[in-house]
Amino acid sequence: MPVIRPDDRIVLIDKRVFKDDNTRIFVGIVEDCDGMMIRARGFVFHVSSYEVGGQERRGEERVRVFSLGAGDIVYQLPREQDISKLALKRTPKSMTLSDGQFAMDLSDFLLRA
Repeated sequence: MPVIRPDDRIVLIDKRVFKDDNTRIFVGIVEDCDGMMIRARGFVFHVSSYEVGGQERRGEERVRVFSLGAGDIVYQLPREQDISKLALKRTPKSMTLSDGQFAMDLSDFLLRA
């Protein structure tokens, strides 16, 4: 049985290549899986080390294709989660993905000086 299946809700945190890269977080619904390749539709958040307030979604809904072997971190959300209601809330010491009832602590991915 595959670990990730169509209609799963996921949080993909891109691996940073350089020390000063922004953290990119993709929240989406899996549309298709083919081995290690995943296609998902959802929204992106960019987290800058210089901005502390809540982060808004970046642009419109988009399709993302990625490999589970690329070194990115992937979390599964509950299948009933409405991803359109999720917002990224940030303080200087914490970062949370939340819709008011569900919350996922993402503080480990804050850029630290």
